[in-house]
Amino acid sequence: MAELVKLGHSFETDHVFHESASRAFALLVGDTNPMHHDEAKAKASRYGGLIVSGTETTARMMGLTAAHFARLGPTVGMEFSFRFRRAVPMGAHARIRWEVTELDYKPGLGTIAICAGTLTLLESGEVAVEGTSKGVLLER
Repeated sequence: MAELVKLGHSFETDHVFHESASRAFALLVGDTNPMHHDEAKAKASRYGGLIVSGTETTARMMGLTAAHFARLGPTVGMEFSFRFRRAVPMGAHARIRWEVTELDYKPGLGTIAICAGTLTLLESGEVAVEGTSKGVLLER
């Protein structure tokens, strides 16, 4: 499996945070913060409008790693951490990108891949979320 993943390898996808889907996602995971649902309160806030739930931005980032590595074979996520740098407005177009920064082969387990990721707002070029992931590409 290690030969399928190289240091510096990157993968990405673009996503649009449509308001109806983002509101529904927030409710689905129990995030009732008015910044995701109450237009008047969100407009009066420092954000000037509705923002996407952090649970959605991070879930989309984690989902991309799972989908990408699963194409290579059996894989399991081990750790994720995220830093929110700025709010993601509903309706935003974003690019989610990960890069493999470290590989460690563990006999009997597989190759552990550590990645650095970002969610960048395409309109401004600003990074809204930074993350790290650690997952294992399991030996067969």
